[in-house]
Amino acid sequence: MTSDEKFYFSDSHEWISKRPGGGYDIGISDFAQSELGDIVYITLPETGKTYKKGDKIGEIESVKSVSEIYAPVSLKVLSVNSKLNEASELINSDPYRGGYIATVEPLDAGDINSLMDKNDYESFVASAGPH
Repeated sequence: MTSDEKFYFSDSHEWISKRPGGGYDIGISDFAQSELGDIVYITLPETGKTYKKGDKIGEIESVKSVSEIYAPVSLKVLSVNSKLNEASELINSDPYRGGYIATVEPLDAGDINSLMDKNDYESFVASAGPH
């Protein structure tokens, strides 16, 4: 993540960021992947499907547990990162680029304004205490 990129985070640790050239990518935060440990499998959302903010869109299985992935905003899935089917560990090594989960179209761009920016998210994670 570079300082000029704008990432917005949900309190369930998903992020959304505008792609150069259109659309938005979504994924899970670096904090979330570090809490999960080594990712071994992911269930990706369905391409073409519409999800409401907070809907379950997939699952991530790690050596520690299985966690649900939620839509950070109401969205339509344009495409998924199929590389994760063969290399789910990309989420561990590169959660903000190679480990993105899907490219989406927000149904209401105003939803993004309800999310936390990077600084607010870092404060949110810090205030949660030891993990």
